[in-house]
Amino acid sequence: MVWTGKARWQLCGWDTSTSRPVYLQRSQSSEVCAVPNAVHPCCMCCIRYLQFRFAQFFISPLISAGGVEREVNAVDSEHGKNIAVDAWRFHQLNKATANQDHPYARFFTGNAETLMTTPTKNGIDVRAAVADWHAKYYSANLMTAAVYGKHTLDELQQLAVGCFSPVATQDLKAPEFPANVYGDKHLGILTRVVPVKESHTLDIQWDIPPTEPHYRKAPTNYLSHLLGHEGSGSAFALLKARGLVTSLSAGEGGGLSSRGFFGVRVELTEEGNQRVGEVAEVIFKYLDLLRQPGAISEQIYTELTGLQELRFNWRDKLPPYSVTTSLAGAMAHYPDRDLLLAMYHVPQEFDPACIKEYLDHLTPHRARLTWATRAHDQQQQQQNGTTTPITKPAALDNLPPCDLTSEPIYGTKYNVTPIPEPWMKHWTNGVAVPGLHLPSANPFVPDDLSMKAVMGDKEGLPDLLVQGSAARVWQRTDLRFESPKATIVLDFQSPAAYASPESAVCCRLLVKLLADYLNEVAYPAELAGLSYSISNHLAGFQVSCQGYSQKLPVLLDLILDDLANFRVKADRFAVVAEAVAREYANVAYQQPYQWAMYRAELLLNYKRWMIDQYQKVITQLTPESLTAQMPRLMQRMFVEGLMIGNVSPEEASDIVDSAINKLKAGWGSSTIWPGEEKDLRIVKLPAGVTSALVEAGPNPNNENSAVWVTYQVGPDDLRRNALAGLLVQLAKRDAFNQLRTQQQLGYIVHMYGSSDQGVQGISFLIQSDKFSAAHLALRVEVFVRDTIKRIASLPESEFSAGVSELSKAKLEKPKRLSELASRWWAEIAAGTRVFDRQSAEVEVLKTLTPADLATFTHEVMGVSSGTRRKLMVLIKGK
Repeated sequence: MVWTGKARWQLCGWDTSTSRPVYLQRSQSSEVCAVPNAVHPCCMCCIRYLQFRFAQFFISPLISAGGVEREVNAVDSEHGKNIAVDAWRFHQLNKATANQDHPYARFFTGNAETLMTTPTKNGIDVRAAVADWHAKYYSANLMTAAVYGKHTLDELQQLAVGCFSPVATQDLKAPEFPANVYGDKHLGILTRVVPVKESHTLDIQWDIPPTEPHYRKAPTNYLSHLLGHEGSGSAFALLKARGLVTSLSAGEGGGLSSRGFFGVRVELTEEGNQRVGEVAEVIFKYLDLLRQPGAISEQIYTELTGLQELRFNWRDKLPPYSVTTSLAGAMAHYPDRDLLLAMYHVPQEFDPACIKEYLDHLTPHRARLTWATRAHDQQQQQQNGTTTPITKPAALDNLPPCDLTSEPIYGTKYNVTPIPEPWMKHWTNGVAVPGLHLPSANPFVPDDLSMKAVMGDKEGLPDLLVQGSAARVWQRTDLRFESPKATIVLDFQSPAAYASPESAVCCRLLVKLLADYLNEVAYPAELAGLSYSISNHLAGFQVSCQGYSQKLPVLLDLILDDLANFRVKADRFAVVAEAVAREYANVAYQQPYQWAMYRAELLLNYKRWMIDQYQKVITQLTPESLTAQMPRLMQRMFVEGLMIGNVSPEEASDIVDSAINKLKAGWGSSTIWPGEEKDLRIVKLPAGVTSALVEAGPNPNNENSAVWVTYQVGPDDLRRNALAGLLVQLAKRDAFNQLRTQQQLGYIVHMYGSSDQGVQGISFLIQSDKFSAAHLALRVEVFVRDTIKRIASLPESEFSAGVSELSKAKLEKPKRLSELASRWWAEIAAGTRVFDRQSAEVEVLKTLTPADLATFTHEVMGVSSGTRRKLMVLIKGK
């Protein structure tokens, strides 16, 4: 169930202590009550009681002083986590450079200073203010509710009416905001920003009239479809060919009741960072192209509508949480008759005049450009004489260095000026840019959505279709989701792929270059509901494709042909190698908890190269280096794969044969030698001691500390897996309640069952901007010791409830083909191949006793057991 209001709101203090199985998740605009299957899903009385408790949050919330304080601390912890995240910093900067008299300009999330400290100093009782806000603005006529369940519509309606009828209505009007988010002085500006990460980006934003009244015509869908296109003739294809950008996206996002925002975002190369005016010029010239007669094309609109309808008709089943959240939000904006189509952005009426109206707003004079690069700061430092002169010219794109100021909340350095006049003249001179044109018809749109015949059990397990020295592939024609889609995974394993840091970086460059070469021809396939990924790993690289089965082999053939005929193009190598180098550099700017997990991987993987090694290698590699490495990488190969969904065994066999033959023809690939098989191992931690790594985080400006703690359970074993899963099931809520809610250690607090190469563990992850890593580690250990005591005296009823809840969670059927494919591929990748793991572990669960769990918990986590294998990674903040 989701209950939402048109205005953003938050409340504190709903007491759930007597209805533990109900989870309440708070977002910026909605509340979610999820009733797990373990709580007697067929018992209407039970569900009615739980939903009644949930409804009380809106009818008579406690809004206790302690609850308000805890919520403020949680918000402040989240804010502390986001301080070093560029997306949050840029969002706040956009507000700081808007009309400061408009509500939009206010601080978005809040922190302890704005929510508690300052109001208290000014004599404001925060708890009373929250209660007053609730009394003034909570009104049933501004709220919507979505209920999702297995019961009949009549039963669900009766439930909703009975629970939520007492919510008071004040017949309030929905909040309305003025349209002057930006005044004239806030348009036609260039904001130069210094990001945290090593990146160069350009964002172009316009404010536009709200599109909600025109949802059937979807005017910005048409514009974003063309402006964000990546195929032949697109702005992106031209900029990419010039070596100026690596990505481009366009679309509408955010907005208020009175104004919407439409934007284009591009990631720049080093060369593009020197020619930002030229990058923007191509985008504005493409917009000029859309203003030409015939550019607002009914044919293109019809194809776009068809693609959206195809996606809507064959949309994968979503989790109830996602369905209810989307529905409750959409109900506040769209009439019932169009609710689903509007929610999933399916255009229904072609209106050229409406599209033109919005296109007319997308002009250079109304644009707001945000240019982010750390070079801006280097320029200022060079100008002030505080650094060694940089190698690049100080005048980026012929602009002089700028004086920077700091945004007060996040400390983002920036400078705002009018868009340079020479740029504006180029953008508005009326001269077309050669090479830009509208896209042709999409060749990947499927016209055959028929289903294959299924042999045997509808929900069976995959069969080993191919087993030999060259390949091992599992296949299943699986139509349990009644969809004409398939998933294909081909894993190419080479003993040379990870032999050295140089080999690993070359493999990374290969997959990135392949994706780069494919982009222009494969982009239409993505529009038509196909998707693909090419990634490298510790044993080679992987190609995976998903989507409508009729056209999937066509896409896969494109990928395999490019792989078989791969040649290093020097110009694209320079661009991709630069992007990979930036990718490596930005690992240091991840959240500290992510760095802790990365450092743990280095410690636990038997063979793992380090990021600083990659950084050294990438600066030394040349096109010739990669060309020389390719024959070694492709010389001997083993293919492991999985093909499921609307694909027959014959089709799957043909795909495997085609892949092997293409590699042989292109590279002379042969089978691997005995002993060269994939061999990924995890280090066995020493028993009876605690292993620890303590270090400062790589980003000296990040104030957050983090700790990752794991207790090794051991290699895959159904019984031990079941015990570990049950322990986590019984303890994770207490971990969250004690470590996050009560002790307020941080916003990120998790206890979870971990698995790496088939080796199981019980892990904790905490990040905090208020406590040291050592303190976080201590609190985890104290919690673990308390948990051991609690499990040792666990009542039979609580044990049985945990077994029942975990069993039902494990037996929950996958909702989508991709979910099933991920589950089965995880078994193949880890070498465990227990495809019926969920049911097998449930059978083991049924045999366990409280004594078994107590013994296991002491053995794995008890400090006095002598068998505990514990690893801690402590990352110290600023």
